[in-house]
Amino acid sequence: MTLEFKTAESAALVLKYGDTDQAVVKGLNRLGLPSYERQDVTVDEFRQLMSRKFTTGLTLGDITFGGNMVVGDTKGQDQLKAYLKDNTKFTDARLYLDLEDFLAVDLANDEDTAWQVGGYTPGEADKNGIFSLSGRIVSNGRVAYFTKHLEGTSPATIAFVNGGASEDTITDSDSGFVDAGFVAGDTLIVEGSTSNDGQYLIKEVAAGTLTLTCIGTLTAESGLSGTALHGGGF
Repeated sequence: MTLEFKTAESAALVLKYGDTDQAVVKGLNRLGLPSYERQDVTVDEFRQLMSRKFTTGLTLGDITFGGNMVVGDTKGQDQLKAYLKDNTKFTDARLYLDLEDFLAVDLANDEDTAWQVGGYTPGEADKNGIFSLSGRIVSNGRVAYFTKHLEGTSPATIAFVNGGASEDTITDSDSGFVDAGFVAGDTLIVEGSTSNDGQYLIKEVAAGTLTLTCIGTLTAESGLSGTALHGGGF
């Protein structure tokens, strides 16, 4: 297995992904991924030399962003300000690590999760510089890193199968699921289908079949060359 170090030259914050107003936020040159931390609790006891220390619930940190102020970026920087002003919860944004892998909300594990803009701070400039910008995005619940991808080909190989009383499945006649890295427990994003776009949980993985946890949810369809599947998790 070859280790892949992430470089950030193609990173981006994309708002309203899949919408006609989809846009990369302009001017950014810093993106900070959310931390995962457990809070510490210290328990003291009389006649005991040492205190006991425990960790409690898991806390997800903020996404941070920074860069240069851009006037007229109506679908990017102005949209972030609008989200902040209206305290909007949104689920259709992606933080791209490169041109393929991205961070997004994990609706399959937490249907109430969303993002909110928690801060937007214009900065200073001197006579030789330009005005800076920083801010943060709060995650209300679970997020996932989507780093496994399978793009539909022509002729089409992907098909969706309604399992009836059993689990629904997605099949690939090219048997590419294992090689693409999908594993049981992954959250799966489907996009570019006719009727099955959304997020699902993967129960089992075989080379030519993904078995999902949902029952009777998928709409049967095949012959789709433009479908893309993205798998990821915590």
